[in-house]
Amino acid sequence: MKFRIVLYIAVVLLLSSCGSSKSTQQRTAREAEQIVNYSNKYIGIPYRYGGTTTKGFDCSGFVQFVYREFNYTIPRSTDQQSQVGEKIKKTSKLQPGDLVFFRGSNKKKKPGHVGIVVKADGKGNFRFIHASSSRGIIITGSSEKYYKDRYLYARRIIQ
Repeated sequence: MKFRIVLYIAVVLLLSSCGSSKSTQQRTAREAEQIVNYSNKYIGIPYRYGGTTTKGFDCSGFVQFVYREFNYTIPRSTDQQSQVGEKIKKTSKLQPGDLVFFRGSNKKKKPGHVGIVVKADGKGNFRFIHASSSRGIIITGSSEKYYKDRYLYARRIIQ
């Protein structure tokens, strides 16, 4: 009898943990979609060095602004942002909401630009929204030579 009770409890716990995992996955996917939709509202806002408001953004200011709306505390600079969250090892694992980092105009492997993935195809190609210094808030494809040559890695903030 005790064995049956223990077995029953084990099965209930196993099934409930599976359900919560799926629920967590659904919740994070929904939150990522909300973040992407929210970020799209700002397409066309001009670039402003050091900008953190709708009057103008730089890349890290834009990322911080968007994530703040969803109660995430993210550091201000691209370099600091590149240290938070879970590092994504392969571009094929990218998901909407992930942060993507690119080398700046210098030759160092240090992040100098950041964007938010809006769409990923599972094959390593993705589109990201970011503050371009020449065009303001835009969506760009990872296959554009400038960004393809400078891509460093990605980090996942939404867990």
